[in-house]
Amino acid sequence: MNGIQEIPLAFGPDRSLLGVLSTPARGESTPIACLMLNAGATHRVGPGRIHVKLARQLAERGVSSLRMDLSGFGDSGVAQGAEHARVQAVRDLQAAMDQVESMLGIRRFVVIGLRSGAANALALAVADSRVVALSMFDGFAFPSRRSLWERRARQVLAAVGNPGLVGKTARWLSPKAGTPSAQSAQSAHSDDCVSSDADRALFRRSMLQLSEREIAVMLTYSGSAHVVDHDRDQLGALAHEPFMRNIDYRFLPDVGGNLTSIASQQSFMAAVTDWVLRVASQRAPAASEPLPRRLVPVERVMLRTA
Repeated sequence: MNGIQEIPLAFGPDRSLLGVLSTPARGESTPIACLMLNAGATHRVGPGRIHVKLARQLAERGVSSLRMDLSGFGDSGVAQGAEHARVQAVRDLQAAMDQVESMLGIRRFVVIGLRSGAANALALAVADSRVVALSMFDGFAFPSRRSLWERRARQVLAAVGNPGLVGKTARWLSPKAGTPSAQSAQSAHSDDCVSSDADRALFRRSMLQLSEREIAVMLTYSGSAHVVDHDRDQLGALAHEPFMRNIDYRFLPDVGGNLTSIASQQSFMAAVTDWVLRVASQRAPAASEPLPRRLVPVERVMLRTA
């Protein structure tokens, strides 16, 4: 590929973590690099290979990126210790930053978390001051009642023309549908993009900390998961918190949550790339600026499993 260099890496304490570093082939990188991690159990390439495409697009614009598999996912080995999953994810991401710093001399990072990967990205941003910017896509969401009703109404209207509606209705009316397990599964499916009260408290506490440190934050929501948005609906009551004023909030109605279509990927990458470049231009370190440091022991970071 012209203008891009890609290097497979094995890193971490026992070199069991695997990733791919994308850098500009010619010229210097920006003083900020990006980290891209697993979205749930998805391989480091991301849904629809979005991490590969985004990393290459950023490298063409002068920004280096490391897309990696966390311990136990993709090609990375299982962690040897018995750490909590969130703690281990933060340790893995810190090892990735250490590796990039040793190779490129970069000490400031943007972490990009998609869907369930957003929680690990947020945990890292809280734990380590080398993170200067955080981008979360379809991560934490607290939609208003109006937004939920609109979404469900649209889903019902769309289902009317669905040939599978008759079968789904029959299954819903069957005796098994009334069992607790069936109701739980149905509830989880219908509200899978709505975060819990515990998530809300965690999100608020974390965003307060990031606001105090003036960390750049971008929250992006897809149209397929959330359908409509009126004045930051996905943040619910938190939309009016003082610490949310400087958040870059994007609702992309034409972008699918799985990022599988070319149009969705192009819209998502354009939004994230422009934001990363803006962050890089604003967060260039001064010569006298002290080096970033870790903020808190990893064990104290958000011990709730996503």
